[in-house]
Amino acid sequence: QVLAPSKDVLAVARGCRGYEETLQKNWCGNVSFGGAPTVPHSLAELQDAVRSGAAPLRVVGRGHSFTPLAACKGGTLISLARLNRVLDFQPPTQDHLGSITIEGGTTYTEIAQFLGQRGGLRNLPSCPQFTVAGAIATGTHGSGVHIQNLAADVSMIEFIKADGSLITYSRAENPELLEGSRVHLGCLGIISRLTVDVVPFYEVETHCYLDAPLDSVIDNLPDLWKSCDSLSFWTAGFGQGHGAGRCWLTFRHFAPHWNPLVAVATHTRPVALGDATLCKRSLNRYCTDLDKPVQFHPTGKGPWHDRLSLTLDNAHETSMAVVDLQAEFFVPLENAKAAICAVWETTRKWSFSSPWGYEGEGMKGLVDAMEFRQVKADRAWLSPQAMDSLGIHVSFNGDPARRAEVLEALPVLEHALEPFGARAHWGKLAPVTFRPSRLQQLYGDGLEKFQALCKVHDPAGKFRNHHIDSMLFATAR
Repeated sequence: QVLAPSKDVLAVARGCRGYEETLQKNWCGNVSFGGAPTVPHSLAELQDAVRSGAAPLRVVGRGHSFTPLAACKGGTLISLARLNRVLDFQPPTQDHLGSITIEGGTTYTEIAQFLGQRGGLRNLPSCPQFTVAGAIATGTHGSGVHIQNLAADVSMIEFIKADGSLITYSRAENPELLEGSRVHLGCLGIISRLTVDVVPFYEVETHCYLDAPLDSVIDNLPDLWKSCDSLSFWTAGFGQGHGAGRCWLTFRHFAPHWNPLVAVATHTRPVALGDATLCKRSLNRYCTDLDKPVQFHPTGKGPWHDRLSLTLDNAHETSMAVVDLQAEFFVPLENAKAAICAVWETTRKWSFSSPWGYEGEGMKGLVDAMEFRQVKADRAWLSPQAMDSLGIHVSFNGDPARRAEVLEALPVLEHALEPFGARAHWGKLAPVTFRPSRLQQLYGDGLEKFQALCKVHDPAGKFRNHHIDSMLFATAR
């Protein structure tokens, strides 16, 4: 393992606890990268690093991929943490989209801080600590039946190819190639610039309910996700634990909505929630320090960036010192109830941690929680959400002592979801779904077109590591 200079470590951590070792391993710690790290100061330095760096050459954003996407043993690991400037901003109006053009190392947090009240993004990942380039690379998303994944908001991407030259794809000039390159897995080169849509500033009103009846929520899901602009529901209740048979939900209403045609302006408590409690107290932020937790009020109203995310407080990042190990799968929205029931049946004997907001003495299980979100379809060649989808996210216990147990349990869940044509989040664990034969079945022509584009950008495979080769090209170095 090549150690980075302390000044590089500080630059990459960006002052947020939990990212001190990002040049050595991913956030959870289950993947060691193994390459010689470099943190360029300029585009010219970055191009030189691409030309001269040993293969495999991979990029790390904030390290939130749980698969070996950034592994590069014997090769080169690049961080774009110093290339995080805003290059251009076109303010939105009520009639026209705005845009923000950024360097490849810019995070969603940094966009939110730059925009202030001058604009907003349609959606965010749960953790805006992510770099935009890294989030779109894997098909990361938010939640809402009318909201596509984050990559769909990108209107221009500039890559540095393996020979150090630049190539640009845009919505205006080559839209099909933009679709092909949005979800890119780091295979097409290093993103040096990208442009993201900006909508007028808005606030989000949230209503969080704890201890809702799980069976009633599942039975009424289509009505529930149409009752708001964005819905997330979580459970620690499929198996054994304090939350058995119960769940918690957050309903979000955008004020004003950036698309009035689909807006649900007011909140009405759904009957399906039964005896659930509207949360009026403060609770811990996701992943916050246990010794000095940052708290917030889950029910309330605030700027889009704080209310759409789990780890921003007044547009500042909260600690990411507590980790989990993640998997996520996407099934057609019309199969949502059947797929969730299959998950429930599969996990009945699994142990679950105490649910969020539990007031007794907590316990830790194999699974911390599962989250279910909706994503509108997009056309990216490797999109995990090629059809209107339900995302089935699993936060496993991040304790290294339980990783073997996680890896034994996960394929059982994948096999249960196979009949629904489940695709996987490219940055999360999915050993069965990522088999080459299965990916060919799921992605077909899109995968073949992407493989051809990779050969244009990178004929010798400099950007491909063993994980990429074995998944997408069915060869091993």
